[in-house]
Amino acid sequence: MDKLSESLLAGLALATGFVTKRIFNNHDKLSDRVTELEQRWRQVATKEDLDPIQRDVSMIVTHLITKK
Repeated sequence: MDKLSESLLAGLALATGFVTKRIFNNHDKLSDRVTELEQRWRQVATKEDLDPIQRDVSMIVTHLITKK
């Protein structure tokens, strides 16, 4: 009976260890994804970044309007 009890306890410990490892592994992956998204969010374009694009768009629109 003691051997059966020890085996069940060992099985429960293995299952608990496996589940705990999976939970923390998933938590680490989610933390990495959140950190990456936060870094992307902080890279906001400024007006100076958009000026060259606006000039290009203006040039394209002018060309399309004047083209016969």
